[in-house]
Amino acid sequence: MQTQALLSVCIPTFNRRDRVAALVQELLRAKCPLQICVHVDGSTDGTGKALAEIASRDARLVVTAGPNGGRGVAMFSAIASATGDYCMIFDDDDDLFTDRLPEVCERLSQRGVDDKIAGFVFSMVLGDQEATANPFPSERTNLIKMRADERVVGDKKEVIRTPLLKRAAVPPAGRFCRVPTSLLWSRLAIEYDVICVNVDVGRKRYLLEGMTARVRLLQRQNAYPMLLLNLNYIRAFWLGRYRSVRFLGKAVLACLSFGVLSFPFLLKRSFARVTS
Repeated sequence: MQTQALLSVCIPTFNRRDRVAALVQELLRAKCPLQICVHVDGSTDGTGKALAEIASRDARLVVTAGPNGGRGVAMFSAIASATGDYCMIFDDDDDLFTDRLPEVCERLSQRGVDDKIAGFVFSMVLGDQEATANPFPSERTNLIKMRADERVVGDKKEVIRTPLLKRAAVPPAGRFCRVPTSLLWSRLAIEYDVICVNVDVGRKRYLLEGMTARVRLLQRQNAYPMLLLNLNYIRAFWLGRYRSVRFLGKAVLACLSFGVLSFPFLLKRSFARVTS
């Protein structure tokens, strides 16, 4: 009998059949109650067929698929499939240290009764030699304060209570191929804290064909989600969730920049409402 999953690992993927299949098979070897939710974002390289074959042998793997809509669409779809107590969003080009997952699950099972704790955030090893990371300076913080006041840098791995993540994972109006994961974290940080754990749970890789290599262009092309993100940063400051005036200033400037880029979309959206 399959036990209730404690952790759902949510993976959006596009045309990385061999990498995502290897990642899924490695995850299925973990000795802890996992569920793996993969959304195949219009792949044309046989990813769906390869994952369906694995899923036919192991019910812990849930595979969904749809036309190519970008990482944002795939991420939201994977999260929607999750039924575990907690969710972890994981990119298909990164490595997860399977031997650390039992420790992660043990921490999840020992969570206290504080309803203001959304979950945990773990450290990651950075695969890019030019990238540097630092440890968490405090045990409890929020996902904006961590970056703004405590100057934590580098990719981390958030593990969030599933009902809270699903509530935060509402796609912006419109259809955007890139929705930053930090938009979800900013929504959660308005109200909830996280527990920081200085344990590396995986390795972040930066492939040349990945989204990180062209992130600035994608931000400009998908300006509205970036506008929403920075508006949340401003709101969080006024609510006292962080104190850095420098971080606030950067958010204000970003709102001006992405607001200008979002103007055609907002105008079109307003016109559609008037004529509907």
